[in-house]
Amino acid sequence: VSTQSTWGASTRFKAMAARVLLMSALVAAALAQSRFNCTDFRVPPIPTNVSFLHPGHVEFVMAMGDSITAAFSARSTLFEARDISWSIGIGYANQLTFPWMLSQYAVRAVPAITVQGMSTEPVLPNDIPHLPHNDYHPLTDHMNVAESEGSVRRGSLEEQWQFLLENFNKYPNFKSGWKVFTLWMTANDVCGECDGPFNITYWVDRTDKLLTNVSNTLTNVYVNLVSTLDLSNVARIQRSNPFCKIEHKIIDECGCIDRGNATQLVWLDKNVHTMNAALHVLAQNWYLKLKAQGRSDMAVVVQAFQEGIGSTLDISFLSRLDCFHPSALAHQELAIGLWDSMLCVKDRVNRCDIPFSVDLPVVCPTIDSVFYTGPDVVPNPPPQ
Repeated sequence: VSTQSTWGASTRFKAMAARVLLMSALVAAALAQSRFNCTDFRVPPIPTNVSFLHPGHVEFVMAMGDSITAAFSARSTLFEARDISWSIGIGYANQLTFPWMLSQYAVRAVPAITVQGMSTEPVLPNDIPHLPHNDYHPLTDHMNVAESEGSVRRGSLEEQWQFLLENFNKYPNFKSGWKVFTLWMTANDVCGECDGPFNITYWVDRTDKLLTNVSNTLTNVYVNLVSTLDLSNVARIQRSNPFCKIEHKIIDECGCIDRGNATQLVWLDKNVHTMNAALHVLAQNWYLKLKAQGRSDMAVVVQAFQEGIGSTLDISFLSRLDCFHPSALAHQELAIGLWDSMLCVKDRVNRCDIPFSVDLPVVCPTIDSVFYTGPDVVPNPPPQ
């Protein structure tokens, strides 16, 4: 072997070793920055009853919603950052999502589970002139069927349900595997409802119809109905920041959030509260209905961690591009908020003493932890 070839092999080895060390350092740095510090990954046997559903049992995730769940501008660009969407993105150690946290436990189940259905790539909104319709990218969105500008009154529940139906046969074991389905579709229906009470009859009827479709089509499914924060606080944050204040004199993002007066913003929050209350009624009705039907494979639960929240949030919660959509930081907080809320089983009325805020702690499940499946609970107002 020549000296030159030996030197070349040595150089390549050193370069490879350097790359390995660099990647190891990057992984270590990501883990060091991670908010996820759980260490007990024991998972109990997979149940047949939803009341015993542990994070490590979930095999499939699905989500419907609007530009929030599509993660538009989460990275302060014109892309939908669907890979980091709070409830359905694949996520990373340093950018937590609900499925990423599920995955830390599912791989320890017996047999091991691979969580599926997450959106995996950032994408530009599809068919922009006709939004929200057809804002779906099947090759990478998978079962994140949320659409930018999606709303109940625009037919988004029906369209997104059809997108989901087209996915079910793509996954082996989909029928029997445990599924979490998260719905948050409020903002574009309440935007502009700032001059008096909002008639929510259609919004409630369509949501109830969706739940009927879910119950008739799926087994082994846990449904999250996500209630909404006080949206007047988005206006408060915008108006406290000079750039945002100027920007929203030019663009009209969400009715009175941009230009509404104090009275209109009060009505906006009242209408949000009306919609949140309706979700609680729906969840309680479905709790009783499923119980009467003897269904132990399905639960419908309001995750109320955002209710009454907003006064403690600041500009870091909003995209730097439009001062409106949730930032990457906000998506991580929303993911943790959802996770903590689902695991809050003993004191839901007081939010298990973990009110939603920036820098939420991640609740670490034990082998005995389960997701809440009991009667609906309306939480007390958060501490201000």
